[in-house]
Amino acid sequence: MVLAELRDRFPALDSWVMQVQGLLDPRRVLLAPEDEALNLACWSQDDWALSNLVLPPDLCRFGQPLNREALGETIADLLLEQGLSLPQVEVELLLPLTSCQWRLLEGAASAALSCGAELRQLHPELGWSLAVQDSYLDLLPQPRADSALVVGTDRLLLQAWVSTLEEADLPLRRAEWVLSAAWRGLRDSQAGTDERLVWLVEQAGRWRLLLLRKGCPEFDFNLQSSEHPALRHEVLELVEAWDPVGMPGWWITAAPEWQGYWGAEHDSRHGPLHSDSEMSLFELALTASRGRDDA
Repeated sequence: MVLAELRDRFPALDSWVMQVQGLLDPRRVLLAPEDEALNLACWSQDDWALSNLVLPPDLCRFGQPLNREALGETIADLLLEQGLSLPQVEVELLLPLTSCQWRLLEGAASAALSCGAELRQLHPELGWSLAVQDSYLDLLPQPRADSALVVGTDRLLLQAWVSTLEEADLPLRRAEWVLSAAWRGLRDSQAGTDERLVWLVEQAGRWRLLLLRKGCPEFDFNLQSSEHPALRHEVLELVEAWDPVGMPGWWITAAPEWQGYWGAEHDSRHGPLHSDSEMSLFELALTASRGRDDA
């Protein structure tokens, strides 16, 4: 009662109390923006509480915020609707699928890399549309000792997301690509132990094929086809060229409406089907972040 009276008499005290609450009880929130929607996950005790919001057009395109002020306000409103106090929120941003590129580097020199600055000094030819010198680079730990996996995103794009969150008065604690986070979740799962794994990823009706060996993504293809059976033919042609005699495992990550799309006609001669659209890309990424103390 006394505290309530003090907050009425001294409005500035209310802001101070909220900041203290944020320090004592921070709320970990993963935010995964797409061009058409915002996906939100709030960690509570021992599990994620999920929500999403369809975005108005022209707020985000190709992973790039277009109207930072409006998008920041939309993010803040979504958090408030979930009963969250903004000073309590610690945002971990999962960058959109189209915003980053990655490459598997092999050899002793690659395995010895410890940071992006060392990679820039090598001036490698990565085959990216990104300029290495103008990109933020992240090196991901690998199960194979003779390789390194590098992820890059344009500096201006990441800075645009930082500014967007600042419009919502939200600090950015961590940023990671949604695909690399989902890959970590897949690697940690039982299917990730396969010697060879075919990973099909769908988002907004477009498909991506990743071919993994010993947990490392060797190839990443944006598929041209989107309709069956042309899509199935394109996938099998690429898989057979990569592994003509083996029987790799398969993992499908897609929206719920694609459940059974591959499983109905999956031929056991092509290898075991471990998962058939059980989780979206965002949900698979959450498995890698579940209960992570250092996040």
